[in-house]
Amino acid sequence: MRFFISANIKSNRPLYYLILTFLLLLLLYWTSSWVYFYHKYGFTYSSSFKYFFGDPNFPERISLSQLSEDMHVDVFLKAFYILVLFSLFLLSSFSEKLKTTLLVGTAFFGICVLLSDLLIIYASPLFIYIKLFSFFVYQIITGLVLFLTLFFFLFMGEDKTTGISNIKLILLVFSLFLFLFACINFIVFFSKMGFTIQSIKNYYLGDPSSFTKPKTFEGMFKVFHPHLLSMAVYSITVSHLLLFTNSKGKLLLGISLFLLSFLDNLSGFLVRFVYPKMAIVKVFVFLLLQCLLFYTSLLLFRSSKA
Repeated sequence: MRFFISANIKSNRPLYYLILTFLLLLLLYWTSSWVYFYHKYGFTYSSSFKYFFGDPNFPERISLSQLSEDMHVDVFLKAFYILVLFSLFLLSSFSEKLKTTLLVGTAFFGICVLLSDLLIIYASPLFIYIKLFSFFVYQIITGLVLFLTLFFFLFMGEDKTTGISNIKLILLVFSLFLFLFACINFIVFFSKMGFTIQSIKNYYLGDPSSFTKPKTFEGMFKVFHPHLLSMAVYSITVSHLLLFTNSKGKLLLGISLFLLSFLDNLSGFLVRFVYPKMAIVKVFVFLLLQCLLFYTSLLLFRSSKA
């Protein structure tokens, strides 16, 4: 159930150097995360408050649409970042207890960073402190994992067999992030266009009463293009992991992930440029896809507990 080839990596020199290069790029991603967070939220309560609620003299709370869109991207990145990083870290010779502690800590504080956005807006601005603290701890833990993994591959002996409990723990954490991803998808869909046929038509075709213009091909394609890759990566990863479970119809589930994610991505064009009443297809495909995301997440979760 490993995500990476794990047999004698150090004796396979091409693979070994590729893994080192990959880890260096992950380190660059980790470093740039500090820069990204600082320029978006800042590292103080006041700068973060300004991001969520605007200038105190001209208050304007961030919209649920923008907030959920940011969470949508962030949970996707964190899910795959944790999956690939800890898949490599588990190959190291460090103790199983250390691996477990760092993985649980990363998952916990990563989820806190994500969910704190909703708590800040709908509960209390004081949750900004939770977001800042969680981000710092999350970054410190993942940075430590990166450095330990690099240290192992550069200076320590051959990798040893990892306990099955930690392999299952990665699967459990990944399935939780996938479940959260599906939940946030509902918020994104609701906040951007709603679940009625008319609201979806208005979103794509424009609505004079609310002064919204029809979507342009260029604007829609900017969303369509990256989602082709991201959902393909999502589908192949989940389908690959499902092959190691005892679930029935694994091939059908995998193919359905690819097809439904593509149709969900395409259906907006059908509403806008083919036939407005295709809005019902947009709703149906979206709901079917989310049910499939929930179901496959549950299958991976159950497999991690077996």
